[in-house]
Amino acid sequence: MKQNIIAVDFDGTLCENKWPEIGMPNEELIEYLKKRQTNGEKLILWTSRNEEQTKDAVEWCKDHGLVFDAVNDNLPEIVEAFGGNCRKIFANEYIDDRNRSIRSCREKSSMERWAENEIAIACRREKPDRKDSEWDYGCACYESALKAFRSLCEDGHSGFSIGLTKAILNRLIENKPLLPIEDTDDGWNKCNFERKDGSKEYQSKRMSSLFKKVKEDGTVEYNDVNRYHGVNIENPNVSYHSGLIDSVMDELYPITMPYMPSDRAYKVYTEDFLTDPKNGDYDTVGILYVIAPSMEKVEINRYFKEAPNGFAEIDESEYVKRKMKVQWDDLLSSDFKGIKEAFGFELHDWQKKYLKGELDSFPNGRGNGKTFAMNLKALLGDGDTVTFDELKRRHRMSNQECIYVNNILDMNAKLCAAGFTTNIIKRR
Repeated sequence: MKQNIIAVDFDGTLCENKWPEIGMPNEELIEYLKKRQTNGEKLILWTSRNEEQTKDAVEWCKDHGLVFDAVNDNLPEIVEAFGGNCRKIFANEYIDDRNRSIRSCREKSSMERWAENEIAIACRREKPDRKDSEWDYGCACYESALKAFRSLCEDGHSGFSIGLTKAILNRLIENKPLLPIEDTDDGWNKCNFERKDGSKEYQSKRMSSLFKKVKEDGTVEYNDVNRYHGVNIENPNVSYHSGLIDSVMDELYPITMPYMPSDRAYKVYTEDFLTDPKNGDYDTVGILYVIAPSMEKVEINRYFKEAPNGFAEIDESEYVKRKMKVQWDDLLSSDFKGIKEAFGFELHDWQKKYLKGELDSFPNGRGNGKTFAMNLKALLGDGDTVTFDELKRRHRMSNQECIYVNNILDMNAKLCAAGFTTNIIKRR
């Protein structure tokens, strides 16, 4: 095994720096070095003290159970290996109050050794053929995390304190304040742009994502652009920012001072679609629900369509009809493939023609699918919307009407389970 040699300073290292006197012993470092020596490693005292002072230091170290293999000199085996002695002390490690942190000279905890092993496993997986000193982006991130973890271990953190420190560090990394923000005159920078409505905009000095809008009548509004994350239900793994979401959410959850942003953002779930190709990527937006920082799910169900000056709010009925128009166009282009997937059988050719508006009459007889085709058109076609409550007022219905309602509700459930939007809506 390769021999390890440790050169260690005296003043400010093995003891408190009281030169020319000898200060209080650094008992933690002394015990650490004694354990290293027990493991077969060599120790050299490396000090700038004069001859008499060095003798005092050596005797002081002996009194504390620390005996050196050499003092201000190379080990005999090193002299032999290099064919002579030189002024420079050869060592594998140099422990000095101006070099290596004294606090780092300690026995590693089981938690720290575990972390090192985990990082080593991760780095091997990240770059199996990585050579010594070779830089790799992923490994660099792992090793940087290990440095931070070691720092926490060196500071003696564990249990509750390490959890608290982690929470503080996470807020700093996310550029979030540690204490609530107050609306004071010296807490804002004026933004250098003019608004058409004559209002003035200010940016918080403590939180770059927080803005204050002061209207001409003195009304104040606040907006944190990182407070809300939009999540499209068709692509839930990607979040986005939207001024429309900000506007709706600020109505529901207005910012008041003092302001302390949550650790979690509001996740606002939406959907959008295009009814007219000339309108770009989408022209209709539904803001469906939000998962608050408390993890509570809150229904929103507000709907908007593109307008000359942004987006105009519409009711659920209009939103459903716009969505169903897109859905119907998709059905026609796929020859009603989605219907087969929802119900498990293929439509008759005459049913497809009827749904397309190409057939005015039905085949004679019973059990030929006439009722199914009519109900399908009522649910998916360009008809009026109806609420569940309106359908379920059975006390006013005949037996035949009840059978019809039960049938159409059953079909509606299967269509909704397959992802269809129907003319049966939640409310007016």
